[in-house]
Formats: sequence, C-alpha cells, structure tokens
Amino acid sequence: MSWLAPERYAAELEAETARLAAAAAGQFPEAVVPACPEWTVRDLVTHVGSGHRLAAGIIEARRDSPAPYRLVDAPDDPAEWAGWLASGARRLTDAVRDLGFDGRVWTWQPQHQTAGFWLRRMVHDLIIHRFDADEIDHDVTGGLAPDLAADGIADMLLVFEIVGKFAGDGERLQFTATDTGDGWHATLDAGGLSWRAGTAPADVTVSAPVTDLLLVLNRRREPAAVEGDRELFDRWWAITRF
Repeated sequence: MSWLAPERYAAELEAETARLAAAAAGQFPEAVVPACPEWTVRDLVTHVGSGHRLAAGIIEARRDSPAPYRLVDAPDDPAEWAGWLASGARRLTDAVRDLGFDGRVWTWQPQHQTAGFWLRRMVHDLIIHRFDADEIDHDVTGGLAPDLAADGIADMLLVFEIVGKFAGDGERLQFTATDTGDGWHATLDAGGLSWRAGTAPADVTVSAPVTDLLLVLNRRREPAAVEGDRELFDRWWAITRF
C-alpha cells in the first residue's frame, strides 16, 4: 500500500490542525481528556504543537541524529491556541517543502529516514488527538476520508514496529476494513512485529469500518468484531498501551 501524495499530507495537516483548534477552543483548558486521562486539554494542545515544532526543527537542521524533545508550552490564553497550532503546522510543511518530501533526515523509524516520514507521522498523530478533543463533548464527528484512515493504519503499524514489545512465536493477526476491503496482516515472532498490506490466514481477525479500525489500533475504540483467538487480541491490546 503506497503512501499518499506529499501535497495531500500538507493539506491534511492544515485541515486537521484547524479542526483540533476548533474542538479545543470550546473546552475548559483544564478539562481532562478521556482518552489520555493524565492530560488536560491544554496538555493535548501543547503536545501537538510541540511535536510539529520538534519535527520541523529536525528537518530544518538536516539532523542525522536524534534531537532532544522539549515541550513548547501552548499560550496561556486559549484564544491564541488556533494561531499557535497553525504556526507550528505551517513551519513543518515549509520545512518539508524546502528539503523535499524524500529528503534524508533522521527519524526514529530506521526504514524511513525522510522528511516525509515526519509529515505523515504528525498528520496521523494529529488526527487521533483531534478525535480525543472531539470526544470530550461526545462529538466524534469523524469526517475522515477512507484512504486517509487506511494510511493511518499503515502508519501506526510502522510505529508498532519500533515501540511495541511484540515478541511471539509466529502468531498472526488480521485487521480488515469492512467498508473498503483493505487489510493488514501482522505476525509476531522472536524478532518482534512484521506486517504487510493484504489479507492472509490468521489466528485472530479484527473487522470494522476503516475509521473505526484506525481508532481500535490507537486504543480509542474497542473492536466490535473479533473472530478467533481472543486471548491473542487481548495480548495485542495490552502491548499497544504506551
């Protein structure tokens, strides 16, 4: 499954940043975010804006090694959040444009050492946190194109390759989007997680519409349909908490 076009990621970053800003603006700044109970709305905004600025700084400096992660506090006045978030997103898209989507730069994913990796990752991190902000008022409006949701699933599996502790003995999991027909097949072995797009025999199959499946993989929604080895899925669910 190929990535989306560079200009699509840039457009989605801008659009989703505006959606997050609108969702956060209607909340009490110290309200707890249900999906991340250790965070307030202000913390969520700070996390997103800091991530965009960190990624932009890595690309601007053409770094070939990690950069220290530092939170950049969101403005005290929530009325300034929209402009602050937009500024960080714009800085990131400008940095990617200047270096080039395929320009080489350090990332924490060894297979994808490009500026484009940062842009894609920040888009999908932003989408999930926009859902988090919407959920505070139980107003998860969605509005996510199926191809973007599918791309988010592939992106999240790249995350799991690095940050998850997925050692196994060949257990197989199938994730299937019931509305688009897309699928992702994951295997757990001694080396960790490997996966590919498509469908294949599995020990457990998780099925849902593609946006719901994206939320399942990000632990924002429990799956409605799990067929096969439920214990294996429960182990996956526990491992993906981080």
